Amino acid sequence: PYILSTVGTASIEKIAEITEGNAWFQLYHPVEDSLRNDLLKRTAEAGIEVLVILADVPSFGYRSKEIRNGLAIPPRMTWRNMVQIASRPNWALSTLMHGQPNFETLKPYIPEGMNLKHLGLFMNKTFNGRLNEERVKALRDQWKGKLVIKGIATEEDAAKAIELGLDGIIVSNHGGRQLDMGESSINPLKRIANLYGDKTTIMMDSGIRTGPDIANTLASGAQFSFLGRSFMYGVGALGKKGGRHTIAILKKQLLQVMQQVCCEKVEDLSKHLV
Repeated sequence: PYILSTVGTASIEKIAEITEGNAWFQLYHPVEDSLRNDLLKRTAEAGIEVLVILADVPSFGYRSKEIRNGLAIPPRMTWRNMVQIASRPNWALSTLMHGQPNFETLKPYIPEGMNLKHLGLFMNKTFNGRLNEERVKALRDQWKGKLVIKGIATEEDAAKAIELGLDGIIVSNHGGRQLDMGESSINPLKRIANLYGDKTTIMMDSGIRTGPDIANTLASGAQFSFLGRSFMYGVGALGKKGGRHTIAILKKQLLQVMQQVCCEKVEDLSKHLV
């Protein structure tokens, strides 16, 4: 499946159409219930059956690398950025022709004509609500499809998710972008899978880049693993065909690992974990 973020640059409806039933929607919990309700209504009407509750961004982390690179709303232009743009004429021309990326899913709720500075303030005001047990219960009651929570990092939170009737959990630390000194997701994955692997669907993201990473994740107890950056590398280098090329590389690498340990099925990888 492809998980579309609330703050993605394509709309719920567009992603549902092009993925042909393979999209999940990741909800950044808004402050206003009316906005949440409308997002859920659009998600259901688009035919998306799995809702992912984002739980690993209780507040925006201090991302020194992004500050240094000028990645902000509005973007901060530096000499380094301008040199990079000048050295990538194809990208620069394409951006000029098609316009800068926007939060397409949120476009109906953003006041028309809002500049980038005020857009940043709007986003902070709209999504500064803290997720809590009552809000998760409300989502469970409201959403009729499968409900997954992303950002589980402890055995206690995994137990609570199961207690609240969620259909699956994604062990994640948001790629280390929120708290880079925090524990790697692979470690709590092993503990959580050992305790609750037979009680819920356990998945993982964060730090997975290669086929061997996928093998390690599956061997450690995940039933599924998610990657993001690897596909961005592929698409950034090769455009539309980059995604398929990335899948081919990952599949080849995973098969090589399985062959090295004489494993015929991915379900048996856990038997080879050292």
